[in-house]
Formats: sequence, structure tokens, C-alpha cells
Amino acid sequence: MPITIDSIISGMEWAAENHLAEFAFSAEGHRITIRRGAGDAPLPAQPAIEAAQAAPAAPEADAVTAPLAGLCHLRPESGGTAFVEVGARVEAGQTICVIEAMKMMTAIPAPQAGTVEAIMVGDGVTVEAGAPLMRIR
Repeated sequence: MPITIDSIISGMEWAAENHLAEFAFSAEGHRITIRRGAGDAPLPAQPAIEAAQAAPAAPEADAVTAPLAGLCHLRPESGGTAFVEVGARVEAGQTICVIEAMKMMTAIPAPQAGTVEAIMVGDGVTVEAGAPLMRIR
């Protein structure tokens, strides 16, 4: 099946409807990855074409990654104050977000003290194990 603009748009719409932070598919030796930006307001998906044989990018050295797949919650409760915001100073072990998997909540701690430079996921989006969540330096 060739990759067409209609198939890309269809994939983008499907990913947005399912509140996915990232969606990928491949055809004819090409891989299409659609990623959504972080923040409260959804950003338009941005398609990227990569070679199918390309090695996956290693997470950034200062990136905090998801230890398991599930829904990432940046707030302890809907409408509440975020655990952290960009520019916030965090201490090692401080909860920076929670991942919900099978109705179990797993607190994700800051691995080291530092400043939150970036939040790479949106509140309530589905993440895969190993997905970058935040960057702390």
C-alpha cells in the first residue's frame, strides 16, 4: 500500500481522536511518525518520514522516561495544579507525574535534583514504556 496524503491525514485524525501522543506506521520502506506537542492545548500533529531501517533515537541524557505504558497524568487531579511546570526546581525523588496503568497509579519521581527544562507529553495522553516524559537538568 503506497503512502498517500489521504492515509497520512487519516492516521493523524485517528491519533487525535484516540488522544495519542505518538502514532507510527510504515509502508514500502518508509515509516511515518506523528507526534503531538506537550501542553494543555493540543498542537497539530507533525508527520515525519524516516527510513524503516533507521535505529530508534536514544532518549536524551537528561530525559526522564516512562518506566511503563499507560496514561500520563501531569496533575494529581483533574483541574488541579500540575506536579511541576517548565522552569520549576525539583528535588531528587519528588513526584513529577503519575502513570495510570490498569487502574493502578505509579508515581514517577525526579531522578535527580535540577530544573524542569521541558515537558514532552500532554496531560492525560497515552505513553509507551521508554517514552520521554520530561527533561531535567
